[in-house]
Amino acid sequence: METTDGSTTGANTTDGGATETNDLVKAIDSQAVPFELRSSSSGLDDIATRLAETPIVGIGESSHGVKEFKAIPRQLVQRLVGDHGYRLVAIEGTLGDFAPVNAYVTGGEGDLDAALSSLEFYFWQTDEIRRLFQWLREFNDGRPSADQAVVRGYDAQFYHINARAIRSYLDSVDPEYLAEIEDSLEPLTTRFQATDPSAVATDSQVALIEDLEERLRTHESRYVEQRSETEFRLMQRHVWTLERGLRFVEKLAAEEYTQGKTIRDAAMADNVAWLREWTGSERAIVMGNANHTMRNVGDASENGARMGQHLTERFGSDYYSLGLLFGSGSFAVPANHERTEFETFDLGGPVAETLEATLAEASHPQFFLDFEDVRERDSIDRSVANTSKMQVTAPKAPQKGAMGIPVPPYELMDGVVFVREVSPAAFSGSA
Repeated sequence: METTDGSTTGANTTDGGATETNDLVKAIDSQAVPFELRSSSSGLDDIATRLAETPIVGIGESSHGVKEFKAIPRQLVQRLVGDHGYRLVAIEGTLGDFAPVNAYVTGGEGDLDAALSSLEFYFWQTDEIRRLFQWLREFNDGRPSADQAVVRGYDAQFYHINARAIRSYLDSVDPEYLAEIEDSLEPLTTRFQATDPSAVATDSQVALIEDLEERLRTHESRYVEQRSETEFRLMQRHVWTLERGLRFVEKLAAEEYTQGKTIRDAAMADNVAWLREWTGSERAIVMGNANHTMRNVGDASENGARMGQHLTERFGSDYYSLGLLFGSGSFAVPANHERTEFETFDLGGPVAETLEATLAEASHPQFFLDFEDVRERDSIDRSVANTSKMQVTAPKAPQKGAMGIPVPPYELMDGVVFVREVSPAAFSGSA
C-alpha cells in the first residue's frame, strides 16, 4: 500500500522485515475482535463487554469528518447504556450546550432538530448522532428519572453558553439582582471573537464572577427553595466554567495555544468528574476528539496535558481511553466559516511507520484491539512498542492529509477501533 506521498506502509519496511511483519499481522489477527456495523453484530457486543469492565469510557475520534466514527460510537453507547448500566453520556461541548438535547432524551421536550442546530460544534449534527439521541429517548421512556440516561456537555470553550444559563436562572430566582449586573453580564452572553486578549478576562469580568460566586453563597437557601438543590449546584458550576472559558479565550486571543489547551483540558476533566457526582452516575461515557480523550506521557501538571491524562491521574484504571482510527478513505471538513457547506478530502493511505499502517495489513476490514490483551502476546507488544507514531487528520488544514503523533500508541490509549477504509460524514450544517 502507498501513502499520498508514495511511501510504502507496513509494520517494518527495513530489509529482512517481511517475516516479522507477517508474524505481527497474524498475531494481531488472532487478538483482534472483528465487527460489522449492524445492530446484531456480536463483535460490537464483545467490544462493549470489554469496555464495560471500567466505569469511565472515553471514546475519541481521530477525525470529526468520518461517517464510521459517528456510527460506531452510537452502537457502543447503545450497548453500554442498554446492557451495562451507563447513565451519563458526556459529549464534547460546553457545559450547558446539550441542555436542549438532554430535555429531549429525558422528557421528550422540545424539537430534536432545534436542539441539534443549537449546538456550537457542528460535528455532532449528523444522522448517526440524531439516531443515538432518538434511541436514548426511547430507552428513557417510562423509566424513573434516577434511572434515565442523560446527555451533558463538559467543555469550557464557549463561555457565552454559561453566561446565558446564568442570566436565565437569575431572571427566575433573583430578577432584582440580575437588573443590577445586566450591563456587565450581557456582553458575556455573545459568542466571543478571539482577537483582542485585553477584551477577555478583564478586571471587571473577574469582579463580576466573584460577585456571582458571593451572591450564590449568600442566597443559597432562597434560590434552592425557589428552584432546587440540583439547579443551584448547576448554576455554581456554570459560574466556575464561565471563569475557565474566559481564561481559555484570553490565551487563544494571545495566540498562546498550549496555555489555552492546558486550561481547557483541565476544565474538561474537572467537569466530567463533577457531572458524574452531580448526576449520580458512576458509569459514564465521554465522547470527543481523540486529542482530548487520549493521555499524555508525563503528568497532568505539564503544559498541554490532555483531558485523558487528567482523568487517568484522577481515576486511574477506572478510565479507559478508546481511540477510533482509520487507514485510508475520505473525510469531510467545513468549506466555510459558517459550517453550512462541507467538502471531502481523500487520504490515499496510512502514513508510513504509523500504528495505522500496521493495522491496515490485518485481514479484518474493521476490528477492535485491546492493548492489555496485546501485552499478553510478547511479539505484538514489542512490535507495537516500536511503532512510535499515530496519524490524525487536521480539520483546519485537511490538504496536509495526516500528521504523525510521535508517542507509542499504548501509552496514549487502552485500545483502538480500527477501520481500514472510511467514508465522509454528512453534516446538516451549523446555526
